[in-house]
Amino acid sequence: MNDPHSSSPRRASTWLAILALLLAGAVFAAQWVRERAAANAPLAASAAASSQHPLGAVSSDRLLRIRVRDSVDGGALDANVSVHPLDAGAQVRALAADPSVRGARSAALAAGEYELRIGAAGHQRLSTRVRIDAAQPLPLTVWLPPTVSSDALDRLALKAAACARCAVFSGRVFDAASGDPLAGARVRSSQGRRTRSDRDGYFELPAQLPVEASAADALPATLDLTVESPGHRGRVFAGLPLLNDARALIVDLEPGQGLARSDRRHVQQRARASADLQRPMPAADAAQARADADAAARPLDPARPATVARAQALAAQSANVPVPASIRVGTNCSGRSCSSVSVYAFEDYVGRGLDEEWIASWNPQSLAAGAVAYRSYAAYYVAHPINGRYDICASTSCQAFDGDSVSATVAAAAATRGVVLTRDGASAAFSEYSSENNAWDDPSDGLSCVNTDLSCGNGRNGSPRNGWPCLSDEVGRGRGCFGHGRGMSQWGTQRWAANNGRDWRWIANHYFNGNNAPGGQRNAYLANDGAGPGPGAVVLDDFETGVGRFDSAPTYSGSTVGISAASLAQRDCATRRNGACSLRVLLKDDPGVASAWSVRLLSGGGTPANNVELIRAGGRVGLWIYTGGSGLRAALSVDDSDGTERSVERAIPANQWTYLEWTLADDAHWNAWAGASNGRIDAAGVRLDAVWLLREQTSFDVNLYLDDVQIVH
Repeated sequence: MNDPHSSSPRRASTWLAILALLLAGAVFAAQWVRERAAANAPLAASAAASSQHPLGAVSSDRLLRIRVRDSVDGGALDANVSVHPLDAGAQVRALAADPSVRGARSAALAAGEYELRIGAAGHQRLSTRVRIDAAQPLPLTVWLPPTVSSDALDRLALKAAACARCAVFSGRVFDAASGDPLAGARVRSSQGRRTRSDRDGYFELPAQLPVEASAADALPATLDLTVESPGHRGRVFAGLPLLNDARALIVDLEPGQGLARSDRRHVQQRARASADLQRPMPAADAAQARADADAAARPLDPARPATVARAQALAAQSANVPVPASIRVGTNCSGRSCSSVSVYAFEDYVGRGLDEEWIASWNPQSLAAGAVAYRSYAAYYVAHPINGRYDICASTSCQAFDGDSVSATVAAAAATRGVVLTRDGASAAFSEYSSENNAWDDPSDGLSCVNTDLSCGNGRNGSPRNGWPCLSDEVGRGRGCFGHGRGMSQWGTQRWAANNGRDWRWIANHYFNGNNAPGGQRNAYLANDGAGPGPGAVVLDDFETGVGRFDSAPTYSGSTVGISAASLAQRDCATRRNGACSLRVLLKDDPGVASAWSVRLLSGGGTPANNVELIRAGGRVGLWIYTGGSGLRAALSVDDSDGTERSVERAIPANQWTYLEWTLADDAHWNAWAGASNGRIDAAGVRLDAVWLLREQTSFDVNLYLDDVQIVH
């Protein structure tokens, strides 16, 4: 806005503003370099450095360090980073790149809440939130997944599979201070194999599994991997599981000398060596974990019949529950106290972390069941963060996680993408699990049972005192309790899959709802299952040869608001759920309209005669839908004898194909909309009018895909 009382020429004020901004950026960048130089100095010197502020900042501001990296290979990314205040007190004083560190930014921020939006060419965009308070912000690394999935890990897994007793370890080595790849780094294994990293820091090292066959319940053999580079402190990855598979690592070496050793044994191997607890944690963290479980249990008191009825209703029709797009992971943790934060795309987190809790050599159906529990547990904590800085910690005090990736567990996460457990049909359940849940403590096995209630007895799971009713689980009979007895038994998933041929859906339902016999906390059902409509479906439009009846632009209907005429709907054969093609819908904001988006995507141009007649009796109308962003909702409108009825809206989980469905004869699914409509589908024969797409206004383009619009009887 121009100031009517100002006598300064507009051109001069503009150049002064630009000059001030350039000076601020220069001073800020210089300050960043000074702070990095002081990083290895005594604490007092570091504190003095951090008390300095860039031009325009004040003493209460805090400096947030941000690095952006490729989540697959660890490479630094030249990213676009923007910081957006979310409350009145929040203010961005400065945002500048650090020329000495690849992919690094720093922001001087006043106290308050912020949203960070991060994007890079060829990579998925992520957003995350940050709270700035009196404490110094933890360094933040954002790991962006490539837009096109890499098949490098799968190719290495095939190489390992070609040799029945082979494993392949690969990775990239970086200078932790600068982010530069380290060429010529020496990589050696405890089996005597050696190699060096190439100019991109990449290495590949084969290994051999033991000749003798392992017992069915044995944990994998291990090896140590050492990575060294001149002028850097080397790293020893001790106890890496030996799997007939491929593992990819991202190795950061700090400047210095000597060797740093990290225990990379599987969490179950570390726990078996512990003298006290199966999942050791400080007393305060254990108390908080119990409080989390109690908070999750309160709305689902087994004495309330409505909770059981709700669970049974969920079983009858898979719910659609929003899944987070990203997760803030506390890293370098002692218990729940962590010194840095990593932000991952949510499904990336599941694929990379599952092998830390489940054993990656287990049956694929066991791993898939584990992915559902692991994902649900993480989604619960995104909705209920353990503190303002991160959602979940990477230690066993929360859920074990490391950024490595193993082909088998990445595949298990992909096979169940987006599927979570829910107790209310609206949010992810607190999905507890532990190693061996049989309610019997074998006095001679040396394993630590932390179940406070073994009343269910041998051959049964449960902890009634803690809200988990007894469950017959014969696959665990004779196995000593090695866990807390709540939720899913990890070894049980393997025995049901490998020895009894059960699939992941059966296993998840077995442990979390007693195979449709819910009670207490065993009252959670699969959401976003993606199993589809089942038999009896008649596809109205499959988009295999064209756009079918959806041949109108998204703005064609006068009922559409919020989007511009540049929006489009067209056949697309790069993304699809079934067959070869789908309908891509690109929605672009209309900057001249401030209202939320409401898009009526017409079928048959909105003319009933152009659409197929649908039989109301027993009819369910559905479609597959995929969107890359959060916040989108969908609905249908249907023409019947008295006008046009519009369905209730359903949330669309991001980054996964989801099947949405509405029942024609269920009045709860419909509202009156146009004409003399009455909120009921009450004609014998009706016709689809449109698919509705709804979202709060955004300046970003939104891509979504529709596939196999259908009627099921």
